[in-house]
Amino acid sequence: MSAESSHVIIIGAGPAGAVLANFLATRGIRVTLLERQSDFAREFRGEAIAPAGRAVLSALDMDDVLDRVPHADPSVFELFLKRKRLVHVTLQDFGADLELPRIYSQPALLEAIVGETTKRTNLVFERGASVKELLRENGRVVGVRVRNTEGERRLFADLVIGCDGRASVVRRQAPLEVASEDLPMDVAWFKIAAPEDWKGECRLRACVENGHLMIGYITYDGMLQLAWVIPKGSFGEIRSRGIEALVGDMADHAPADLADHLRRHVQELARPFLLSTAADCVRNWSVPGALVIGDAAHTMSPVGGQGINIALRDAVVAANHLVPVLQDGADPVAIDAAAALIGGERMSEITQVQTLQARPPKIIFGSPRRANILFSLARVIRFAPVRAIVGRFVRPMFEGVSDVELRV
Repeated sequence: MSAESSHVIIIGAGPAGAVLANFLATRGIRVTLLERQSDFAREFRGEAIAPAGRAVLSALDMDDVLDRVPHADPSVFELFLKRKRLVHVTLQDFGADLELPRIYSQPALLEAIVGETTKRTNLVFERGASVKELLRENGRVVGVRVRNTEGERRLFADLVIGCDGRASVVRRQAPLEVASEDLPMDVAWFKIAAPEDWKGECRLRACVENGHLMIGYITYDGMLQLAWVIPKGSFGEIRSRGIEALVGDMADHAPADLADHLRRHVQELARPFLLSTAADCVRNWSVPGALVIGDAAHTMSPVGGQGINIALRDAVVAANHLVPVLQDGADPVAIDAAAALIGGERMSEITQVQTLQARPPKIIFGSPRRANILFSLARVIRFAPVRAIVGRFVRPMFEGVSDVELRV
């Protein structure tokens, strides 16, 4: 290197932030990684990591670590329409070479990634550090004002990277213009004990009926994770009726075995967690001295569980552009020029995935008659040529729609 490497502040130790910190630190760049939470054990995080996301973690030589993180491998897909089963197939039937998503404990996964990352002597990781303000000099972001249990202080860096989610401080204070799309639904998440007959195989079940959708799957801890898709903004009214009424609504739209299980275990249901869905993307990912990636740059719909995977791929592209200029020293013009290229490279994939994600909600919350007809056609999945066509459709969601490879 021709000069001392630059210093980077990364805000948010979620998948994008932790992985990018690892990429930069292992290449000799000084990194301060700030995480607002004191630990990663939140009530619910996205847990599905597709092959495209796992490939990023493999680039960190984390295959052995990944195998040790608690996980589950869905193997069977079932589709019910009006409480009658239309489809029961193994996911491998959609393509022998099709790698499948894996359900991880994300708190354990993040601890594993951060644990590997903090082995680097040029990385400082702080938990419980909340960024309150971007600091500027001559129109350029030069650092942050951060608060922890010991008080407030100012940290300076050659580049500030926001990986701090949809409520990003960097996105808001830069400020970055956002293009958003209205989604018709929210999602209520629950966990309960899994039915006994589900424990022999890792099922993914979707139940559709007249504008209602429930998805259930076995998680890494052997529990049943349920997603109840509800009209946008209706959670308050639903919650006010009580958990018994909510479970009753779900049971009324579930096949008999699952309905009975829900009613018998109503008292065991954890407090529902609301995922208020959103789909948006900032028009420009950077301003002088600051950059956003992951959910801070683009909030993804929950359809297909793409948020983690897209964020991980953002980290790869960011590393490709930033590492060469950061290793060469703190030239602000070169750093800002490199940061400005990242969003342009990522926009094609994000736009395509968000377009794919927008289709199922429009069907489910559109005309019930049209939805029932379309889902009835799913019967033909039992034919191998049809499964091959479906496999080609879902492959981009699993493997990515553009080539993303670590080049540094």
